[in-house]
Amino acid sequence: MRQFYSLDLLAIMFSLGCLPLLFLPHLLSDLQWYFIAFILLVLVLVVPVKFRFNLSIIVVFSLSFLWSVTYSKQYLTNISPYIDKTLVVKAKVININTRQKTTTITPYYLSFSIFSISDVTLSNDIPISVYWDNPATPKLGQTWQLTLKTKVMHGYLNEGGFDSQRFSIANRSLLSAKLVDAKLLDDKSNLRQFIVDLALPYIDLFDYQDILLALAFGDRSQLDESHRMVMMQTGVAHLMAISGMHILVVFALSCFFVKIVLFFIPKRFIYFFVPIIIGWLCAFFYAWLTGFNPPTLRAMVALSIWIYFRYKKYKISSWQKINRIIALLLLFDPLMILSESFWLSCYAVITLIFLHDWMPLSKAVRHKKRWYIIRILYLQCGLTLLLLPIQFFIFQGVSGVSILTNLIAIPVISLVTFPTILLALIFSIFDCFSIALWFWLIADKSLEWLFLSLNWLNQLWINIPSDFYLLGLLGWLTVVIIRTGVWQRFSITLLVILTILVTPFFKQQHYRWRLDMLDVGHGLAIVIHDGKSAILYDTGAKWEKSSAMERVIIPFLQWHNLNVQGIIISHQHNDHVGGLKLLQLIYPKAWLMSSSSDFNNDYQCLAGNRIIWNDLTFNVLWPNQLVSDAQNKDSCVVQVTDGNFSVLLTGDLERNQEYQLVTKYRNQLTSTILQIPHHGSSTSSSYTFLNHVKPINSLVSTSRYNPWKLPSNKVMAKYKDLQLDYYVTARTGQISLFFDKQTWKLKTMRGEIKPRWYHDWFGSLPNYE
Repeated sequence: MRQFYSLDLLAIMFSLGCLPLLFLPHLLSDLQWYFIAFILLVLVLVVPVKFRFNLSIIVVFSLSFLWSVTYSKQYLTNISPYIDKTLVVKAKVININTRQKTTTITPYYLSFSIFSISDVTLSNDIPISVYWDNPATPKLGQTWQLTLKTKVMHGYLNEGGFDSQRFSIANRSLLSAKLVDAKLLDDKSNLRQFIVDLALPYIDLFDYQDILLALAFGDRSQLDESHRMVMMQTGVAHLMAISGMHILVVFALSCFFVKIVLFFIPKRFIYFFVPIIIGWLCAFFYAWLTGFNPPTLRAMVALSIWIYFRYKKYKISSWQKINRIIALLLLFDPLMILSESFWLSCYAVITLIFLHDWMPLSKAVRHKKRWYIIRILYLQCGLTLLLLPIQFFIFQGVSGVSILTNLIAIPVISLVTFPTILLALIFSIFDCFSIALWFWLIADKSLEWLFLSLNWLNQLWINIPSDFYLLGLLGWLTVVIIRTGVWQRFSITLLVILTILVTPFFKQQHYRWRLDMLDVGHGLAIVIHDGKSAILYDTGAKWEKSSAMERVIIPFLQWHNLNVQGIIISHQHNDHVGGLKLLQLIYPKAWLMSSSSDFNNDYQCLAGNRIIWNDLTFNVLWPNQLVSDAQNKDSCVVQVTDGNFSVLLTGDLERNQEYQLVTKYRNQLTSTILQIPHHGSSTSSSYTFLNHVKPINSLVSTSRYNPWKLPSNKVMAKYKDLQLDYYVTARTGQISLFFDKQTWKLKTMRGEIKPRWYHDWFGSLPNYE
């Protein structure tokens, strides 16, 4: 028992040693790494034998920490020399291609593994994601010679937004590239691709081909955005990502069919572990077919350990098993600690074990078939309640109908859709056309019925502001109180804990008002708010399949629980007005002000007009007249002031209009903060204008890889000449200004709000550093 106890404690310490990767602002330098290693060596040599067990805990934690840092630095070191370069490489395709050849070219990202650069073979292959806009269709296993313009995943960094840089590092997809030229060297494709090609002609016949591809091959690259949103908002998205449940279904079905076959075989040829071994092989084959994605790999490791323990007849608890599995996974891949799917799957399994061990149903309910629905309801309610904390942190909300939708979706997917997909795959491989088609049809029809139900029930998605995330712990607190009866002896302690959890309801703002320039890429979106209500200046760009409003602005507003009361549009270019319609759909009562007569304005953006909002005054300085199609020169220029401090918002104002403003307003233009006009283009930011504004800080919104190379070198040189401090969202992420009565301060997402090593600027720094 002591041996097991020691091993489990060391496994916990190893897992905890990887945890700092989530919070480190910077990875250790070589000097810091060697210093910690030296201290450990000294401790091992000098600590007496009787304290060796306690020392082993410290040593394992420290070694785990050092190993995780080394692993992370090694990955970054491997790719850093190749960022922002033009390279001629030889590479293999490392993921399946589920796209059929078409006459039209639809670009998409495809993963390669580079093994040679400029005819020099690498010691370690480098994974890279290539933006493929070539009519050729690369297949898994093929070797290509590619000419690439490389870049690095440089995510938008904002409060409440998706952390794409952390996701990229966790999945080793930080390095990406634009394709310049491609030449096929070896057209021999992989067996996985061969199986995919056999199934694709069937799958492409059906409406839910994106879901069929996700469940059959783990390929979510073609997932329809509307399907993804419905699944997320109804709480069933976990069923469409290959994970432990799917591996378990494959294992169980395989064991079941093997047992049926064994029924007809003489007993002397039957061995107890035959169904288990064949079931494991089938599960392994399916995991291989889906590409051994991290959740699948975790499930296979768990299944393998369970089989091993059963074979060896080890009697250890479920807690011990999951503890060792987590430590083993992090040993082979410490970066897994950054993966949200890792946290979701581990947390879900721990929750299931907790419910089973701490809150079991009575024996009468557990063992009688007629109580099956009660058991399912109990399990689903328990999971929903205890999963709230991680739901809040990852999805910033929770579905109010997830219990009902999961009661519908789990049986449909696990008993109908997924088994029929597996059978359809088998018959597709063996070219049984009619049978395969029927199974694919059944799977598609089951999904059609399921999504009809989900669309009808998708009525209650609840967004949770960040201040209220602690309330998610109420479920755990309730379970612990009921199970232990702690309320009888520690009622005051519980009252204190409950008071802490509800403090967000009484939270006081530490600022009078706040301005946030959001990191929306090439575009502009500024939020002015007092912690409760907000006014937006511009709404970012709209892209082909999404928008800055969906990905950045709405999540930010929901993160801070802000109600939009007003919208100011500078002009009608897409990168400033792209998200307006969606914003007005979500906040229909918000008033609108613009310099365009085509809009249904509540207020006209005309020089001399003024809006008083809370303690702020919005003075309109430009333009002098409305136009039907507002362009850069017609940008709505607004000076926001609280009496002590002011912010000058300029949109895409150009040099001629700057001169007119100087002529008209002179020193009235002086402002604490300047939004740099036109994203730092050379058509704006004249010396005359800057000398009259005299900003303490200037802010510019642009993306790292914008084709216009903004902000321009010439413009940034002006700010340096005048000794004006400036901040660029591409470099800093979200820029936040906090104003009090007598003071103000500036914070950036990369610098002060959330400094993390995985948020660093990877690659060479630009001219505006």
